[in-house]
Amino acid sequence: MSETILKIAGLITQYGQLTALKNISFEVFENEIIGIVGPNGSGKTTLLETIAGTLKNRKGEITFLSRRIDDLTVRERRKRGLMLVPQENNIFPMMPVRKNLEVSGVLNSHEEVDRLIDYASALFPVLKDQQTQGAHTLSGGEQKMLAIGIGIVSDARLLLIDEPSIGLAPKLVTKLFNTLKQIKEETGKTLFLAEQNVKILRIADRVIGLEGGEVKFVEKSSSLDEKSFQELYMGQ
Repeated sequence: MSETILKIAGLITQYGQLTALKNISFEVFENEIIGIVGPNGSGKTTLLETIAGTLKNRKGEITFLSRRIDDLTVRERRKRGLMLVPQENNIFPMMPVRKNLEVSGVLNSHEEVDRLIDYASALFPVLKDQQTQGAHTLSGGEQKMLAIGIGIVSDARLLLIDEPSIGLAPKLVTKLFNTLKQIKEETGKTLFLAEQNVKILRIADRVIGLEGGEVKFVEKSSSLDEKSFQELYMGQ
């Protein structure tokens, strides 16, 4: 088994008096795709934001690459190789497409940024074809591609991606998921995806089910049936 890249232990996050995450614990291994699944309100986005540091946990430990990070800022976590691609506000809409990508590689050399932009553009050709256009002119699906391209150019070891399939047509969901799997296989990155689309089972190594802010199960995707899984866990 691969080395542990992320370990969550006894994580509790609150909004005022509301406890959104309740004693969450699990591990994520290097070069793994993890799907965080559950109905709306189950705590998926809160979990990603807490790991990324945009929300502060009340209790518990977050360990990334063998170092506790729950006391670090978002920027410090980003410098260590952890990046969140949020569901919304995930691009700079008035900047050209290429500038969006360049800005995300600010911690890397110019040569490395160019290499990563070339790689992201090979995965998502629209990023090259429309590189001089304002990001706001892209379609919703193209903006999702740009947001993930930003994550790639950041060269983060662990990408936290919130609801990448939401609002996409079924064929585009399949294509996007296949590309995410390709990224994992070609780069060795670890992907941590919050999802409500049952197709996540086709690319994830394991899935973690949340309900009411609690972990209800951790399973290998290969052991789960899509139809039964959707009826029982996806709230659809």
